Amino acid sequence: MQTAAQDSIRSTAHAVTATTAEMNYSREVPAEHRRKFGQVFTPPRLAGLMADWVMGGFPKSLLEPAYGTGVLAAACLAYNSELNVTAYEIDQSVLDFARETPSQINIYNRDFLREDISDRFDAVIMNPPYIRHREISGYDKELSALSAMAGFAIPKSANLYIYFAVKSLELLRQDGRAAILIPAEWMSANFSKSFKSYLLDRGILKGVITFSNCSNVFDNALTTASVLLCQK
Repeated sequence: MQTAAQDSIRSTAHAVTATTAEMNYSREVPAEHRRKFGQVFTPPRLAGLMADWVMGGFPKSLLEPAYGTGVLAAACLAYNSELNVTAYEIDQSVLDFARETPSQINIYNRDFLREDISDRFDAVIMNPPYIRHREISGYDKELSALSAMAGFAIPKSANLYIYFAVKSLELLRQDGRAAILIPAEWMSANFSKSFKSYLLDRGILKGVITFSNCSNVFDNALTTASVLLCQK
């Protein structure tokens, strides 16, 4: 059995690698490209907090719908190096900068929202793309299918991260855990009323961690953020 100190050392090693990958990506890839894909990378310390929650359920399988450079998967693998990870990432450019991929991570360079996924997972961890509804196009079919799957109407005014959150939660097995990093605006926005009811009426939401705009959660960005701690 690993000690807490060993876990901490492993998490730190993974975090340093992931941070280097993200720094290189941000330096070499234009900001316009990163905005197009709604990319805001997860700070390693926040990745560790999210991994604490999902790995506390002792999952054997993990879904990461927006892989990026792999910092979230790395944080989870620090707890269990044999964890079976399924990951999706639409942007090949960011995958080119990803950390070395362990053999048990299956990464698909595809759009998670357009994939027909029959598998169910013990855990989900993600920092989905931040794309406002005015910039979303071509997802009418997926929005309709998601609404039917979840049993509530997702409004067209919802930002893209709501789509990701709902689909991911629907792919959780019973008792499965999810940690989802999204802007804190969902707690007060009109577009998320049905999403809030979905979380509360089904008893999925177990906790929310919020960060104010003075918390400096993200490098070079003052923004509000929240981590949804969910369990099916």
